[in-house]
Amino acid sequence: MNITILGGGNIGMCLVGEISRYKKYDVTIFASHPEQFGKTIQVTDDEKEITYTSGEFKATDNIETAISGADVILCTLPAFLRQDIIKKMTPYIKSDAFLGFFPGYGGAEFFCSELIEKGVTVFALQKVPYVARTKERGKHAGLMSKKHNILVSSIPRSNSQRVASMLEDMLLMKVDVLDNYMSATLLPGNPLLHTSGSYVYLKDYTPDKSFEAQIYYYQSWDDECSDVICSFSNEMREICNRLPIDLSGVQTIQEYYESPTPEALTKKFHSIPSFYPLTLPMIKTDKGFLPDFSSRFYTEDIPFGVCIIKALALMVKLETPTIDKILDWYYRMTGKEYFLSDGSFGKDINETAIPQLFGIDTPEKIKNFYLR
Repeated sequence: MNITILGGGNIGMCLVGEISRYKKYDVTIFASHPEQFGKTIQVTDDEKEITYTSGEFKATDNIETAISGADVILCTLPAFLRQDIIKKMTPYIKSDAFLGFFPGYGGAEFFCSELIEKGVTVFALQKVPYVARTKERGKHAGLMSKKHNILVSSIPRSNSQRVASMLEDMLLMKVDVLDNYMSATLLPGNPLLHTSGSYVYLKDYTPDKSFEAQIYYYQSWDDECSDVICSFSNEMREICNRLPIDLSGVQTIQEYYESPTPEALTKKFHSIPSFYPLTLPMIKTDKGFLPDFSSRFYTEDIPFGVCIIKALALMVKLETPTIDKILDWYYRMTGKEYFLSDGSFGKDINETAIPQLFGIDTPEKIKNFYLR
């Protein structure tokens, strides 16, 4: 079976290292700098303190070479690059191919309508299989917090179990099937995690200010951060309740981390080793540390995460004070205006992937799109 992995970053390198070990898979990685890769890489499981060598694989920056003949394509590229890569791969992808997004949030499925009509199965993981870090680009990948199971669904829904079986064989972990693809996109993940803490740390920031030291994201996390993220998650849960589709597979942040109160969630985050080294995106200058609003923390998780959730809230006529507070803060920081106070769209809405931009503007159309 021919497997192509799109993206040579953290998760892409780990997937190459894991999957290529099994001889039944012929693995290719599509990366911007294929010359940085050899025939194999090293992968270290930092928690188990085990390092192993991958099987042989190919690296290329030619999309035709990467996609032609691929049976399964795993896209690890950030959400803001997915529209372009989908457009470029469309002429070369086989009609019976499987195209998966790691993770599923970001609205990539809306750009895949032509591929779905062609017969391609599009699938999404609700979360990635592990925390991945690049130790040396193209040479050495690191992983930790490997999950016991992951959740997946596909369009068409009838192929979800087949996708789950394939992924179990590739990743050697249990893969459970969600009722529908939409459940894989509304996760209690980065769009909530990266924005709630950032809002608290930077809500009073002005350009004339700087910080004396780098902020460690989860080490600095406090009960105020937890209050914000729990409120955000509760708003997302109510959106799910109002849509005419089974979204019972979407957990709240409290459920996912088994922390019923903000105080319990703060303690939970402080107890997760893989969270310790993670930092708020900042730039070191002569004046101190400044927030880096060009980081994908924001350029991915707000237009392709928070904005999609807000757009769904507008669709089901739900007020979202916490989400609005985060979007207003981001507007003050960057000038990016996605929504106006009356619920209409702002000047930068076309930089997002909200369903309304694709003509999916009612709950019934959401149902028809995902329940295929």
